Amino acid sequence: MKLSLRRHRSSRAALNRIVSLGVAVLAVASLAAPASADLSPRAKEILERYVQAMGGRALVESVTSSHQKATLTAFGFTGTVETWSQAPDRAANATKLGPFNLQGGFDGSIGWRTDPGGRLQMLDGKDYDRAKADAWFENDRYLAPDQGGGKVEFVGEFKDSTGSHADLEIAPPVGPSRRYAFDPVTWLPVRITGKNDQQTIVTTLSDYRVLEGRKIPFHTVTTIVGMPANTITVNVDSVWINPPIAASRFAAPHADAAPLIWLKHDGVARLPFAYRGRHVWLRASVNGGPSADFLYDTGASISVIDSAYAAQIGLKTEGSMQATGAGSAGNASFAHLQTLRVAGEDGDGVEVREHKVGVLSINPFLAPFFWRDCAGVLGYNFISQFVNEIDFDNDTLTLRDPRTFTYQGKGTQIPFTLAGTVPIVKMTLDGDIVGDYRLDVGSNSTIDIHGPFAKANDLDRRSGKSLEVQGGGFGGTFTSRLVRMKSLAIGPYSWLRPLVSLSQATSGALASEDYAGNAGNALLERFRVTFDYDHHALYLEPGKKYREPDSFSRAGVQFAKKDDKVIAMQVLEGSPAAKAGIEEGDVLVQLDGKAASEYDPDTISDLLEKGEVGRKVNVVMTHEGKEKKATVVLKELL
Repeated sequence: MKLSLRRHRSSRAALNRIVSLGVAVLAVASLAAPASADLSPRAKEILERYVQAMGGRALVESVTSSHQKATLTAFGFTGTVETWSQAPDRAANATKLGPFNLQGGFDGSIGWRTDPGGRLQMLDGKDYDRAKADAWFENDRYLAPDQGGGKVEFVGEFKDSTGSHADLEIAPPVGPSRRYAFDPVTWLPVRITGKNDQQTIVTTLSDYRVLEGRKIPFHTVTTIVGMPANTITVNVDSVWINPPIAASRFAAPHADAAPLIWLKHDGVARLPFAYRGRHVWLRASVNGGPSADFLYDTGASISVIDSAYAAQIGLKTEGSMQATGAGSAGNASFAHLQTLRVAGEDGDGVEVREHKVGVLSINPFLAPFFWRDCAGVLGYNFISQFVNEIDFDNDTLTLRDPRTFTYQGKGTQIPFTLAGTVPIVKMTLDGDIVGDYRLDVGSNSTIDIHGPFAKANDLDRRSGKSLEVQGGGFGGTFTSRLVRMKSLAIGPYSWLRPLVSLSQATSGALASEDYAGNAGNALLERFRVTFDYDHHALYLEPGKKYREPDSFSRAGVQFAKKDDKVIAMQVLEGSPAAKAGIEEGDVLVQLDGKAASEYDPDTISDLLEKGEVGRKVNVVMTHEGKEKKATVVLKELL
């Protein structure tokens, strides 16, 4: 949830990305001694010492495949992880942990994984690059004469709380690099540090044992910096060197999602939604219970149930982890739904079985700004089972069977890749600033620019006049600068003077280093939007709001609801609201002659965001129990 004057975001529980659990297999391909002219003498020496520590060149060259089974402890569960690798570029893994049964692999050309619902996802974009890099590392391709097309650099000799070590930065041909720390006595890796977007992942390796002449780490601990609850411990149980591995082990499996029932018409369901606060609200029933309000969110990587609502309906939860959000991170657990039914009053809709969800406290972040509770969030593992058509003009969501779908509209097809589970498209600011943006139906922004992208493109200088607004997301708050850029384009469509938020966040989703930003409903509502996840295709057809200019509060105050009171949550310095004497924390009694109880967030927004410039709005507030009156003169602030 983002706490700005017009932009907020539902919770981001990146729960289905259960972190890449690969066990530092250290399976070495049949390779010659490292002899690249690009290697520094010290890097070459460390690699050769490493090879000798593992058992020597002849033994290393004899290993072409590996298979491991291990016990995995993470997120309050104990499970198993099994890995396979085969030189030069194949790798696969299978993880069983609590309610999750996940698989992933790279067969030399195709990268894939299954989501928490068992649905197969073919990888592209940066996710594909990471899968290819994982296979490259698991087969130790950097020991090839040409470093397997990658690059190895000596970083330096270091001493820290873990002892002395010599570090190499090892970069694959594609994907992120990793830093290996070698013990200067044993010359075995004791720590591997890598990045997954803005997250730093550290794996320590220990308990090396000799198996068939070579040394293998039997104990690893993986942590995500700043997220100690997500520590992953792996203890190897069995290792096979040079086993025969069928090619099918690395190929994408046939993986289907849980059973699905179309309630009224086979292959299609038309659902009315409420469009409140520039968010899509649907009615859904959990385990046959009464319907409740759910947010629909393409930015949520797994469906989520609010923890208080889960307790109310007696939902059993298990496990614990930290989940990332727009602001930072927070705690979450898991649950297994027997049924999740999403339907309209006419009975049209869908029911999915065996649906896995995250459970976390979302209403403390969401309810004040929506002025209502929500039972949960419908995320990727629900949404991706369908072709989703969002008709913002008629407040209708149409779900279609992807196996029979053919696009019949008048819109333009735009390809997208997936960042984990979120659709990514290219967009252009001011005619020349091109970036990859997440399409986030859980945001009411036009676009939120991530801090690293804003800095790299000097957007603070290029943007001109700005307003500083407080933002927040699940787990944290941050500051953003709201600006107007000259233009914004997606595919063949463009418009002028978009409102753009330049995030100053240093953690969470809005500090992403891999992507330019998030695009929300202030952009998407201009179109009839169709997401075809199976074919990674987005269809945009301009709607009634296509040419509407982006608008911002002309009063400079945001109202939230707490304990049945409507309060001034944020008042911009120098704004008409501030000049009228409204202070943060003031309780709204009347607005424009109507009682506060007669308003909701949308009607207040319509008045203060779209009211005519120069209009005088009379306000009655209470401050510390004392009534005060004010007149706000609406003004264009940005």
